[in-house]
Formats: sequence, structure tokens, C-alpha cells
Amino acid sequence: MAHLAISKIAELLKAQFIGAHPQEIVSRLLLDSRQFSSAEGVFFFALRGKNHDGHKYIEDLVKKGVRHFVVEQMPTQTFDANFVVVPDSLKALQDLAKHIREQSSAAVIAVTGSNGKTVVKEWMGQILQKQFSTCRSPKSYNSQIGVPLSVWELEAKNEFAVFESGISEPGEMEKLEKILQPEIGIFTNIGSAHDANFESSSEKIAEKLKLFKHSKQLVYEANGSELAKQIEIFTEERGIQLLSWTRGDGSADLQIEVKIEEAQTVLIGTMDQRTHTLQIPFTDAASIQNAIHCWRLGLELSLDEEEMKKSFAKLNPVEMRLQMKAGSNGNIIINDAYNSDMESLRVALHYLENQAGNRRKVLIISELQQSGLASEELFSRMAEVINRFELDEIIAIGKDLKNGAFALNSTAIFYPSTKHFLKNIYSHSFKQSAILLKGARSFHFEEISSALEEKSHQTVLNIYMNRMVYNLNYFRSKLNGGTRIMAMVKAFSYGSGTYEIANLLQFHKVDYLGVAYTDEGVALRKAGISLPILVLNAEPSSFHDLVEYNLEPEVYSFYQLEVLENALKNHNLSEAFKVHLKVETGMHRLGFEEDQLKDLAEKLKSNRHIKVASVFSHLAASDDPEQRDFTLGQVAKLKQMTDMLKSDLGYDFLRHISNSSGISQYPEAHFDMVRLGVGLYGIGSNEEDKKHLNVVSDLMASVSQVKQLKVGDSVSYGRTFVTEKPTTIAVVSIGYADGFRRSLSNGVGEVAISGKRYQVVGRVCMDMVMVDVTGSDVAEGDEVEVFGPTISVYELAQKMDTIPYEVLTGISSRVKRVYFME
Repeated sequence: MAHLAISKIAELLKAQFIGAHPQEIVSRLLLDSRQFSSAEGVFFFALRGKNHDGHKYIEDLVKKGVRHFVVEQMPTQTFDANFVVVPDSLKALQDLAKHIREQSSAAVIAVTGSNGKTVVKEWMGQILQKQFSTCRSPKSYNSQIGVPLSVWELEAKNEFAVFESGISEPGEMEKLEKILQPEIGIFTNIGSAHDANFESSSEKIAEKLKLFKHSKQLVYEANGSELAKQIEIFTEERGIQLLSWTRGDGSADLQIEVKIEEAQTVLIGTMDQRTHTLQIPFTDAASIQNAIHCWRLGLELSLDEEEMKKSFAKLNPVEMRLQMKAGSNGNIIINDAYNSDMESLRVALHYLENQAGNRRKVLIISELQQSGLASEELFSRMAEVINRFELDEIIAIGKDLKNGAFALNSTAIFYPSTKHFLKNIYSHSFKQSAILLKGARSFHFEEISSALEEKSHQTVLNIYMNRMVYNLNYFRSKLNGGTRIMAMVKAFSYGSGTYEIANLLQFHKVDYLGVAYTDEGVALRKAGISLPILVLNAEPSSFHDLVEYNLEPEVYSFYQLEVLENALKNHNLSEAFKVHLKVETGMHRLGFEEDQLKDLAEKLKSNRHIKVASVFSHLAASDDPEQRDFTLGQVAKLKQMTDMLKSDLGYDFLRHISNSSGISQYPEAHFDMVRLGVGLYGIGSNEEDKKHLNVVSDLMASVSQVKQLKVGDSVSYGRTFVTEKPTTIAVVSIGYADGFRRSLSNGVGEVAISGKRYQVVGRVCMDMVMVDVTGSDVAEGDEVEVFGPTISVYELAQKMDTIPYEVLTGISSRVKRVYFME
């Protein structure tokens, strides 16, 4: 990790320095004010983007004790702080990383490709650090920002550094190449990720290859593919040595024979007329390819073969995503027990802090293995990171942790092993707690997770928070800078959850949340959500709770307004109560008519206890191009009606009418705020949106049993399916009570197992469905995809004769929700 004087950084960047403390040392980079934990040694880069500006948060960070900033313009206020003034903060970050890289003597290995980058980086790091001091990028830090953050971790003692690099559009890789300047490259494979931003697969490969234009060696699979051919041309033109491998007969340095056994794979390789063998604890094609990439480079580096064999035999699965699920007794369990670097510890603790809300914050941590650090230094660094956070309880597991180096500010309870902790787990009163599990794989923290989590049946809705953030930013990119976003979290956040989703949206600074009913808003307030919340269907009986929990109701009729006025008389309000007026523009569902607006304005002006926060309407057909004139008429009518109300009320308010499809199709309808609903969850109403959005969830079940049927056997209720030949069926743990409709019976519906589709046979039951798996190797316990990468939610909706909205909202609450955050 770099330690530099602030004046030295200004000198390196050829930037203006303004401040009174030029010799102070910085050691930690901060790019997101929300990730603040401690001011000591922090250096904040005020980055600008289309939807954010880090300069806005300087005052708040100064109040928290941060004293060192890179800025593009000086604050208007005067602060006792150091400022490095640059034309472009992101370029300054990258230039600083370039300098650190150039000062390092470590041999840099850079990994790129469409899939497997993080796995190859992690495994290569694990293998190298057995024999060398090795730095590797944390988690999947491979972007224009992630790569500089990774390079900042380089230390003078490092002999090797393994970094991954990813791009999403042309022009990005050249910037990363200037930072990393890798001597050795690994190109994993090429796939469809980010295809929309490139004219062709060939262009994408060419862009990724720019990472290696000054490299000496490049590892690849010589399989005759388009990727292999482009690599061969690229390296020949530049005199780069190819480190090739192939399976079967082919022209490559390393010839591989693969033997898959029950739970492992034996790799037999021939190179330079010598035979090499090793075993890996995986049998899937992706893991085999990733392992061979690492093996080919290990052989080139002449790593000790016995040590390599040991390392490959103990390779760990790489879990790129932090996982969150419901626990018993009102707890939430955050499981990040797979990543072992300091940055992943810091990120996980931030996630705990942000997700805890009003819950107690509990950390259960083990010794972090595979860090490449000696115990004393490792424990000291662990304690340094943990001490930046305010935790209510810490449980430390590992016989060596209870020593002087692991010096925590908070009181910790120590256990020598996971087994000892589990024996005493019920002596800890875990109630209404957010519990972070952070441990090395050898400590088997999955046993702790299992003991603490809420028990439910095996059907799971996996929700990927990063996809939601991506979707949010996609729609943000379509808005003008001043347009606000109301995120709709009604109907259990379209089936995705409640507080978990609201908290993510609050963290990413949406302006409003929208719920259907008052009790939804109350639950969010009790969980610690502080954003303004609009209640769309506030019933008169709930008006007391609206005031009590600072919720803002939709008002659409004089009757409703009168009931609200009477309810407010019973409260001693210190300021006017905010309401949102719904007006009728063509949906003909709820709302004030145009000829009612004069009377409405008079009534509101006479009541000082009520203030209009917004006036809005609802687009009826924004997803239908043939209804464009009607939609534009609605937009014009809202403008006309709100202009009248503004004039009559004498004050301003927000206006909004756009839903997800309206955001994309009707920029003239954005007004002051938009309501982002199903688009946030990855459902697009037009082909352009569908191409860019990511469905945030996958619905997974499991095979409960596999049965062999004879000719003439029937399946399920009503005997609607009778076998005509020997048939194998799998019983799957999902039924119509979970949201898998009965209309999918008898061949209409399908599920996918290991990427292959299988038809439903017989009638769908309440809790189960049967599928024909004849001729397959499907086994009990196999994961079953209901919708996800193989079967899209759009396809499932079509087969159910409905829309994706209904599929998502129809997933039963008994289905476990598991949240993943990369």
C-alpha cells in the first residue's frame, strides 16, 4: 500500500497545491463519500460523472476529519485542508497509479477476457504467493477506477502482481495498459458481455488485446477460434511470445488430456516432451479452462511442481458476490466468507453498516488466510480496518487471533474454532441484528450461516443488487441533471424484497420512494429508511400512521382530502403536512378532473396545515408506439393543469408523469421527477431498453427426487400425462403456491438444469412440478432454473399468458430471497 506526502503527489501530477500541511502522508484512497469509515490517512478524489459530482461532498468530509483532496475546482468555502487541483480527477487517479506501477519492481501479470478474469486472477495469486510475495487486485476491481485502486496496493516487497482488467466500451483498455504495463498477459475467453457497445466480436477482441501491446508473453487457448486467430496475428506483429495450450490434437506448447472423475478433474499435460499431471477439485468446463490458463503460466515460470500440485489440489471456488439472506429472530445474515483480502473486509464492513439500519451490527470473523502476509502484519491490518467501524459485537474465531497484533477497540469474544463457537452459539442473543460472516473457507462459516438463517423451502429468488444499480444508472443517464427519481418499491419491490431494496436505493441517492400502502411505508421507517416516501393508496384508517411516520400520501379526491384534514386536527404539527395530488389526464383511474382544480386550489389555500409536494398523473400507454399521440396529449394536459395549480396556489411543487417506459421514450415528459418502476428491476418495454437492462433476479428451485417410470405410468393429479415409453422424471421443488402457475402443466412450461431445458409433464401441483429428464444425468439436489440465464422472465411470462410484472410480483413470500452484491 502506497504512503506518499501530499506535496509529492502534487509534484507527480504536475498540479497546483493549496494547503498548509504539504508534508502530511496519505495512505488510503477514498472515491465515494458513502464509503467513509475513518479520516486517518485518507485522500479523497472528487470524481465527476454524468450523474454524480464528488465536489458536493467535500464539506461533509471535512466535518468528518478528512484533510486531503484532489479537486478540479476549489470549494467556495475556506477549509483547513490540503487540495491538489487538477484538470481531470479521474485522469489524476490513473496517473498516480501509473507512477506507483513504474516504481515497482514486481512482474505484473494482467488478465482480461469476458469470463473467468476474477477466478484466474485469484487462483494465479494463490499459486504464486506460496513461493513469492504477491499482490493481486481485490475482488473484481478491473475498471477505470478499480485498476488504479488495485495498483495502490502494490508494496516494495512484491515480486509479482496479478491484476484483472475489464472494459465496457472502446477506448478504455489503452488507459489501463498505460497504468499496468504488464509483462505477462492471460486472455481467458470471449463472450457476449458488453456486445452492445462494440460493432463486432472482432472489434471487442482487438480492444481487449490493447492491454498486451507492450507485453513479453501471453497465455491463451489455441483452439482455432476467432479469438485464438486474432491473438496469434496480434502477437506475431509485435514479437510477443505465445504461451499456448490446447485439448486434444492441436498445435500448442502444452497438450492437455482431461479426465473427469466423481468430484475432481485430473489434468495430464505434455510439454517439451515431458508429462506433467495435477488434480483440481472441480469438474465444470469453466473451472477446467481457468485452471489450465494458470497451469500454463506456472510451468513457464518454472514454479516448483510439487508446490503447484498442492496449490491446484486446494484451489477454492471464487465467490465474487457478497450474499445476504434473512435470519431467524429478525436477523439478517451477510455472508462474505469467501474473500480474504483487506479491501474485501473493508467493503463488507461498509455493506454491514449500510444494511444494518436499526439493527445491532455484529461481526463474526476468522483468521484471513491466503493474504500472503505474515501473521503479525495480517492481524494488525485486520484490526486497523475493523477499528474504523462502530460495531456492537465482535466474535473472533481462530486460535492465533487472541494476540497483541489483533488489537480491537471494541470488546471481542474469542473462540479457537468454528466448532467451539457453534457449541456456544445460543449463548449469544442474536436478535434484530445484522450479522456479517467474514472468514477463510477452511473455517467452514457456511455452518454458522446455516445455523443462523431463516429456515424455508428450497426454492430461492436470487437478487443481484449490482444489476439493480446498473439499471438505476442506465435510466439516470437519460435524465437531465436536475430531474429527480422516485423509485417504486411497492408490491414487495416487484417481488424483490422490502428494506433490502429500499436501503440500496437510499445508498445510491434516489430522491423518493413510492409504496402502495401505508403499512409498507411504516415498515420501511421502522427499518431505518429516511428518504421521503409517497404512499399511493393511503386508506383513511391509516392517516394517523402517515403523520406518525412522516409519510406523504397521494390525494385524488375531495372526500379523501376532507378526511385527511380532519385527521390532521388531532396532531400538533410543527410544519405543513406534505401531500401529492393525483390529476386525471387520460388513465381514468384515480385523480382530480381539470374542472375541479379551481375549487381544489381554494380549499388547499385555506388550510395552512397542508402543502402540495407534487402534482402528478399516470401514463396509460407509454409502452405502445401506436399510442404516441395519446401519450403526448397526457403530457401536455399535465403541464396545463399544473400551470393552473401553480398560479392559483402561489407556490411551486414537483411535477411527474413518466414511468419506466416514459423515461426512455418521452424525454419531454420527464418534468421535475420521474417514477422508475419495473425498469429498475430489469424489465424493458422496448427492444432498446431490453438490450441494456439486466433482470435483477433469477428464480431457482432444486430436484427433490428422480423417478424411473414404466410404460403406462401416470404423473400427477388427474392422470393427464401417461408414459408411452420408459421415462425418467425429476420432481422439482416449486409449484403454483410459489408462483409457477398451473397453466404451465402438460408440456407448456419448461425448466432448465445445467443449461438444458426440460418439459413439464402432468399437472403443476401446489408445491411441486414434474419434468421429463429421460436420457440425462440429472440427480437429486441439482439446481433448477425457473427463470434466469437460460429461460428469460419474458419467455416465462409469455407461456403464462401474462406480463413480466405479474411473474415477479406473483412469486410467493415463502420463497427465500437471497441478495448478492459484488
